[in-house]
Amino acid sequence: MIVIVLLILTGYLSKYLNILKENDRVILNNIVVYMAMPSTIFLTIMKNVSPVDLPQFLKLPFLIFLTFIMCGIIGYIIGKLLKLNKQSLGGLILVCALGNTGFLGYPVIYGFYGTEGLTRAIFCDMGSVFASLLLGTYIGIKFGKNENSDTSIIKELLKFPPLMTGVISIILVFFGVSISNFPDFLVKTLNYLSNATIPLIMLSLGLSLSPSSAKFGAIYGIIASIVRMGIAPLLVFIFSSMFLINGLDKNVLILESAMPSAMMSLVFAVLYGLDVKLVASACFITTVLSLILLPIIHNLM
Repeated sequence: MIVIVLLILTGYLSKYLNILKENDRVILNNIVVYMAMPSTIFLTIMKNVSPVDLPQFLKLPFLIFLTFIMCGIIGYIIGKLLKLNKQSLGGLILVCALGNTGFLGYPVIYGFYGTEGLTRAIFCDMGSVFASLLLGTYIGIKFGKNENSDTSIIKELLKFPPLMTGVISIILVFFGVSISNFPDFLVKTLNYLSNATIPLIMLSLGLSLSPSSAKFGAIYGIIASIVRMGIAPLLVFIFSSMFLINGLDKNVLILESAMPSAMMSLVFAVLYGLDVKLVASACFITTVLSLILLPIIHNLM
């Protein structure tokens, strides 16, 4: 966690020292999403998953998806009790429902559990991507100011390389294809790209953090933190028992479910005219608190 904090801090300080600009995170994100992360996903699945493992591993995205939907419902109930307006209610639902399972989940899980843990985190993140695009689009259309109902969820899923890489990799594993079937030069090239994933993710996250946003709605950040890092792992703990998931699978599932609010929530808030200040505040507060709470959750397990 100290390494992760230092990498995030490097990105954060580079912004204030004018080494990088906040807008540079878009470039870093594109490198991660279109090159580095797909390489990591492909190599990790092809090297560490066998056809026998698939039935157990495919439970992970399903349970993450189910948990995030449940957290969204809880966010809706809390927002109704607080009598939030339509745009703020939509924002609160998103920051309660969607967790940062990729951009923070990968480095944290890899740090705690190594490659075996990262393999399971990738499957968890696939469920998270489905939840993000389905919930984000639905909440945006229903609660936002902007009428952007032309957004196609299927189209967005197909445009997201990490998800499509994961699906293709699973299909290849199912048919018995292994990493040894690919040319050595290609594997080495993907290894170089893969090695850039975690550092670039952390730098991008550091550039995205804005402490000034916390003042716009600290209470909502605390509510989102309770749901994301309290209720979500508790739900997963119950679901794990129901679906006979134990050991490393269970530990990774619980930690991935407890990730802070996803930065994608902010993208949906801007796109659909939700309460951007509420969402930005919750993303910052949950991310900072997660650096303290995730090790505690890990130690409790």
